[in-house]
Amino acid sequence: MMRYLAVFVILAILGAAAQPLPAQSSSTATGVSNSMNPAISVNGLFLGQVSRDNPDHEFNNINVQEAETRFTSIVDPYWKAALTIAGHPAHSHASPHDAGEDNPDDQAVEETSADFIFHIEEAYIDGRALPAGFALRMGKFFLPFGKHVPLHTHQFPFVHSPLGVSAILGEHSLSESGAQITATIPVPWYADLSVYGVDGRAGIFDAANKNYVFGACTHHLWDIGQNSTLGLGGSALQGPDGRHPGESIQLNIYGADLTYKWVSAGQSKGPALNFTAELIVPDSEEKEGSPLGWYFFTQYRPHRNWWLGGAVSQAVDILGGHSDHEKDESETPLGEMWEYKFNLTFAPSEFSALRAEIVFSDDRAGDEDDLQFYLQWNFTIGSHPAHLY
Repeated sequence: MMRYLAVFVILAILGAAAQPLPAQSSSTATGVSNSMNPAISVNGLFLGQVSRDNPDHEFNNINVQEAETRFTSIVDPYWKAALTIAGHPAHSHASPHDAGEDNPDDQAVEETSADFIFHIEEAYIDGRALPAGFALRMGKFFLPFGKHVPLHTHQFPFVHSPLGVSAILGEHSLSESGAQITATIPVPWYADLSVYGVDGRAGIFDAANKNYVFGACTHHLWDIGQNSTLGLGGSALQGPDGRHPGESIQLNIYGADLTYKWVSAGQSKGPALNFTAELIVPDSEEKEGSPLGWYFFTQYRPHRNWWLGGAVSQAVDILGGHSDHEKDESETPLGEMWEYKFNLTFAPSEFSALRAEIVFSDDRAGDEDDLQFYLQWNFTIGSHPAHLY
């Protein structure tokens, strides 16, 4: 109880110490003020997909992958707010690694053109002008774990999440309600440290458990010459294990990531190269085997509007997937699964992209190999905020 009280005391002190920033003028030539209107953006993802080995309609269709509307605005001199509402087709399971078809506890939802689910993806406020370089975020937000989890779907470098992420953390991002404090670290390079406490309602956690989920992450970024950067990150979170509801079993997840980016300094939108690798290691009191997930991908821009991408990902000793229902683990044996991805993206501007992708899944423990083909169209309209670096 004392640790929760301490968190609220710290938040109250930071809020009280915040210095207000100058408010924007609300006067206009017409007398109608736009300063009271939030910046609005809409993103749409359309996806066509074909599977060589899976005949289900869910893997052979043309549909809206996701539609997202985002509102951002300055609330007052002390706060900035953001709200993101996203909708996507209903699926028969949360991820390709969830429980099998014979599990009677699965609440399956057959996908049809009428089954479309909307939900609040983010709804938070950020403190402005906090003292000593601190940043405060309160509300519902993506957990700052690693490189992939904080991304919105339209920011993914490939059509879906890497296998090494989705098998451990779930196909959908970890969006939780709580508070986060970030501080810059006084070192010669850029570095920050974030700590957070959230409610823990994602499928990987036991939502019925009264204990909160706590986590931390740190990012470090170095300039390497005039046209490249190197980034290192570390993450950790702790909460009640969703695989054992009601048993008060602790789940710890650790992560490390590496990012290298290079862009030609000789011309605008010239050749560019990105490389990202991430390792995720879950550690539960009831774990079996040595579970882990990892991925790395590279993207190369040979021409100003074209990107080539390739990725490899692996999940080891992962029992099924995470959801809100208890699984029959005997039907989902421990094993090893690999995933290989290649894509070609035409991005004429920051507001649209057309992507063709091929994915091969190699199940080393069973017979769930698959070859999938995707064609994705991504567009954005309105005032969209900058993407994460």
